Order: sequence, then C-alpha cells, then structure tokens
Amino acid sequence: MKNSLQFSDLLSAVTVDCKDNGKEFVVTDRIEAIEHLLQGTEYLLVAREPLALLFAKRVPQENEKVVLVSSHVDCVYNNCYCSDNGEYYKGTFDNSFGNAAVLWCMLNDFLPANVVVAFTGDEEKDSHGVYQALEALKKYGCELSCTIVQDVTNVGWESGALFTIENDCGIDLITAYNMVSLLEPYDGKFAFRHFAEPDESWGYARCGVPCFTLCVPVGGNLHGDEGVLLRKESAAEYCRVLALLAGFLA
Repeated sequence: MKNSLQFSDLLSAVTVDCKDNGKEFVVTDRIEAIEHLLQGTEYLLVAREPLALLFAKRVPQENEKVVLVSSHVDCVYNNCYCSDNGEYYKGTFDNSFGNAAVLWCMLNDFLPANVVVAFTGDEEKDSHGVYQALEALKKYGCELSCTIVQDVTNVGWESGALFTIENDCGIDLITAYNMVSLLEPYDGKFAFRHFAEPDESWGYARCGVPCFTLCVPVGGNLHGDEGVLLRKESAAEYCRVLALLAGFLA
C-alpha cells in the first residue's frame, strides 16, 4: 500500500461535519471522506451499523484475537475548519485528528492484520456507536483483547506533552508493565491520567473490554467553533505511538 498524501492533507480532508441523532448518522460528510480515502486500499468495510463503520484488512475470524481502535467521528461544531499555523495546526479537531491519525496508520500499512478500526458515532452524548461496534464484532465470534480509544484532551498541553494515556481500565498488570517499558523512550514526554473526562473508554469498560484512551494534547476549548491549537510535533509522534501500541497489543 502506497500513500501519497501528507498528514496535513488527511487532517484537512476529515475535518468536516458529521452529526448523528443518537440512532443513526444524519450528516455524513466525514464518513464519506473516510470511505473515499480507503477506497482502493486493502482495507475492507467489515461492518456497517447505523452508528459504526468497521474496517479491517481481512474479515475477523472466529476465536481470533482482535485489537480495536475506536475513533469517534461525531462532532458538535457549527463550522469545521483546519489551518496550518507554522509549528501548529489550528482547527476543530475533536475528533478529526484521531480520525486522521488512524487513517495515516492504515494508509501507510502500520497496523497488523488483526487490528480492526471502528469509526463511531454518538460519543458526544451516549456512546451508542461503542455498543454497535461491539455487537458487530460479536457476530464474527472473534476475541476482543483490547480497545484503543482515540480523542483530544487539554491534559498535558501546558507541559508540552506529546500524547496522553487516559481512562485505562481492565489492563492486566503484565500488559501494563510491558506498555510502560515500550514507552520508555517517551519518558517525561507524555502524561498519564488514570481517571479523566468521559469518553468512549467508559462505554467499553462498562462492557468489560480492557481499554484506554490515547489522546493528543491541544490548547483551547475542545468544543468551541474557534478551534484549538495542535503541535505538529505531537501529531507526528502520536501517529507513531498509535502504531507502536496497536502492534504491541496485537
């Protein structure tokens, strides 16, 4: 798979509107952009639910160990935008940044074949997309070992953290220890918040799925139409860490 797009191109392409009514998507610009970007790649649409689209390199097999990356696409903005401000991106990035980051990993073939990516809705309210994604995987009879949730955060912005790990739940001690060892090169460069603001991890945890949220720190009001600042250095390292953690857990 060869990707000719720059990350900034992906971020701009998916920083468009997407809304749902808690039952189904009603504004689908971002979903259409994602499907267009993945068209002609090795990724298959393995499930289409009213509030969740699941992609994978192959159809999940019965009893196969699967890692899920959950990237919500719904947003609360009246106007979406993305601009380049030198060392920063500026825009309405909740959660288009997460969408762009996982797409970057998918298009550059950074994810193992047993990683499933779910683009979900209703995160900003009741997280019904989480439950639909889980039901879709259940139909395949695969074993979901862990979910990496994606989001943006204000945690770590002031300290210059490159990324954060938040809302970890159900991760066994050996896996946690190995994750810490894996992230040792980033010691002092990321923030950890065991109990943070609500996000999709809360839904996965309620369903008994081991999970954590990998966030990128931004400056500003996460839900404001004025947008937030995002360090380009953080964007690049976040993509690397997402691929690193997904590969380790897979």
